[in-house]
Amino acid sequence: MFVIPIKPLSVNQVWQGRRFKTDDYKQYERDVSLFLRNVKTIRGQVKVFYKFYVSNMLADIDNCIKPLQDILVKNKVIEDDRFIIELCAMKFKVEKGMEKTEVTICGV
Repeated sequence: MFVIPIKPLSVNQVWQGRRFKTDDYKQYERDVSLFLRNVKTIRGQVKVFYKFYVSNMLADIDNCIKPLQDILVKNKVIEDDRFIIELCAMKFKVEKGMEKTEVTICGV
């Protein structure tokens, strides 16, 4: 399990039009990548468990998943998100400024 002490980013904040990543996403990707430097690759099929600690409970939980999964793949934490065979996501209300994400990945 590892903790990313950064506010989860919604997929709605990822793209400008259809092809270009937003500045918010580029910054989120850089910030999250720093926390993933020492996380070892888990190869093959995996189960992934997310706990999103958010200040806005109105946000759709599934919008937080895809941007983070793409970053996990890019940083070689998992080989490819197509190898995820089980996924569990939960969200919890926290005060603004206390947002974070806990990620647990288990090989199968």
